[in-house]
Amino acid sequence: MARALSFRLIITGLVVALITTVAGLAPAGAAPDGSGRYSNPLMQDVAQAFSDVGLIRAKDGAWYAYATNTIMTHENQQNGGPGHLIPMVRSTDLVHWEFLGDAFNEANHPQWAGWPNKGYWAPDVRYVDGQYFMYYSAPGSTALDAAIGLATAPTPAGPWTDIGHPVVNFVADSEVMEIDPMMFIDDDGTKYLYYGSFRRGGLHVVKLAADGKSTVGESRQVVAGERGEAAWVTKRDSFYYLFYSGYGCCMGDVGGGGYPVLAGRSKSPVGPFLDENGVSLTAAQPGGTIVNSFNGNTLSATGHNAVTVDRSGQQWNLVNSDFRFELPWGGRPQSMDRLDWIDGWPTVRAGRWTSDQPQPAPAAAWSAGSSFNDSTELSDWRSVGADWAVGQDPSSGGYVHPKIITTQPSLLVSRSRGPADYRVEGDLRTASERSGKAGLVFGYRSPRDYAVAWLDPDQESLRVEQRVGGRVIEIAEAPLHQGFRYDTWHSASVEVRDGQATIQVAPAQGDNPLAELTVQLARPLTGAAQLGVASVGGARGDNLGMARLYRPVTEKLPDPEIGRPLADYSDEFRRGPLDPAWRWTGAVDQGRLEDGRLVWDTQALDLSEEKGPAATVLLRDAPEGDFTVETRLSLPFSGSTGNARAGLIAWASRTESLQLAPTRTGAVRQAFLWPGADDSPWPEAIQLGPSADTMWLRLRHTRQPDTGEHLFQAATSLDGRHWQWGSFWHLPADAGPLQFGLVSMGGTGTTARFDYVRTFRS
Repeated sequence: MARALSFRLIITGLVVALITTVAGLAPAGAAPDGSGRYSNPLMQDVAQAFSDVGLIRAKDGAWYAYATNTIMTHENQQNGGPGHLIPMVRSTDLVHWEFLGDAFNEANHPQWAGWPNKGYWAPDVRYVDGQYFMYYSAPGSTALDAAIGLATAPTPAGPWTDIGHPVVNFVADSEVMEIDPMMFIDDDGTKYLYYGSFRRGGLHVVKLAADGKSTVGESRQVVAGERGEAAWVTKRDSFYYLFYSGYGCCMGDVGGGGYPVLAGRSKSPVGPFLDENGVSLTAAQPGGTIVNSFNGNTLSATGHNAVTVDRSGQQWNLVNSDFRFELPWGGRPQSMDRLDWIDGWPTVRAGRWTSDQPQPAPAAAWSAGSSFNDSTELSDWRSVGADWAVGQDPSSGGYVHPKIITTQPSLLVSRSRGPADYRVEGDLRTASERSGKAGLVFGYRSPRDYAVAWLDPDQESLRVEQRVGGRVIEIAEAPLHQGFRYDTWHSASVEVRDGQATIQVAPAQGDNPLAELTVQLARPLTGAAQLGVASVGGARGDNLGMARLYRPVTEKLPDPEIGRPLADYSDEFRRGPLDPAWRWTGAVDQGRLEDGRLVWDTQALDLSEEKGPAATVLLRDAPEGDFTVETRLSLPFSGSTGNARAGLIAWASRTESLQLAPTRTGAVRQAFLWPGADDSPWPEAIQLGPSADTMWLRLRHTRQPDTGEHLFQAATSLDGRHWQWGSFWHLPADAGPLQFGLVSMGGTGTTARFDYVRTFRS
């Protein structure tokens, strides 16, 4: 989602589009630099402001990224320069990027959206049957009015042509905000569009027509209201995973908020999506497994994600970010980190989340392979059967094809071999829609011993053949959907680990697989081998490469150890009166002890002082050093008003405080780590794991080693045994003396019951 400023910004300068032809682009496959490392944020020499990224690995073998309208650089902002309407950048390694120009200008902008406009947001770019589709958000006449448009182009750098009408039109209500589109093609060929933001209707999905240019039927809610935005969907194994981002995208006095990335999964692309606790993302107390959140370093507001894959098969997660110590100036840079899948769930850096220190760079080079863009020579390749040559395609640049059409397989194979565990990838298409077949060759040892993954229109399938001794010894097939265009580029990949091969075909590398197979390779085809492309009937191949297969991370960062109990800082609330170590901040004591609990009606007041005196808080001195505070809370959701909430608080003063509390937000209830004294969690409070009428809360204190700040990490639990650790937030190094305690405030109509407060030496 764009910053609030972007809703009001009127673009007054003319942005001249720079359309770069594919033929002139640099070859793909270069390593990032000699060190093989990179640091966040990305693109600092090109764009210090590049948010809400759309990302694709295109048919020239390079990555392209697209952003919400932006000022792009500090220099441009300081000089009063023009805004950029969906700027486009390109990279061959995901680390170094070049600016290509803007997707829209006065000559080609969407006529139905008007010009000059407030800009265009959150582009999502897909390769669809020979064309690039860019879905985008367009604002309307008010700050909360938007629609979703579509432009197409023959290359990832344009020129872009709008289709002339919205795909999802402006809707005159406050249910769903029509922004942040993401298009998804399922393996049956059905196209879906996910969209939505922070309104009571939440995020929705709607089926698209076959051409992707209009909707079919009614949309369906997939994420609860006032919960998130920026959907990203991928299919892995048998599950559809829906990523979305929570509060804190781009507001606040310094450094934004948390903007966590959360996820749920489903057996259907239209849901219901459940988190790792089995809680629905559309529940009244919605679920969401934390994928990425603020970890206490220099980068905050790390959300609105997009996912891609490097040449080794490792996935990477790109997000917006803010420098935590920088005043907002109109831009948010991109950051990137490894995306791991552990026990069936995605997590960034095994739960360490966004990095701000040097990290191993994505695998950018193949050990063998070529994008065929920089030379017509095939000296690193060997023809088997017919001779092969390099041709030119306007959408992909160079590609290879056999010089003559044959009815028997012709192969072009690399002269060098790769490692025993490897990833082979390539783009394939047939010469015509219904004849011939195109294949990705792997496990090649000789013309008589190899495996090939065919895109086969006669069989209407992804068909994997293993040949040993000149005979086909095994065939495996997975159907490809009706209407699959064999004569347009599709991306195939093979990942071989310990002799087992997983084969996928997708519209683009890293996109959702349209078919997938797993086979055990025959022993003669295992180990180090060559790669190649195969043709029957004049097929084409491009971006053929092999790299050492990534090593998956299988263990998540362990949960923090809470340590030994500190009896002097704990209270079981077993008998009255209240322990004298506690003190009430207000003139009147609030809670009461009943049946071994502290019972406390929620106050209408809060800490903001906008409605009168600040609410009363129950506090006691905090221990020195690192510690963890825990409570068990019962807070019925039904009947509450406003932002009624209760929970733990860390306190240096009214404004230098942090609340860990479930609260009502419209029709739903959510658990937040809540910085400062704001009366509402919007926009800076950071969502945590799911809430419940009875739940457990933990707040852990440590020190930031570089700045000396007080860091607090929040955790929630639905059973007191399994904890979901969420975001950090901070209080100044010189804040203090620190206290901790309990709150019950922000609205009326419900009563908090605290079973205990227990403190531990971390």
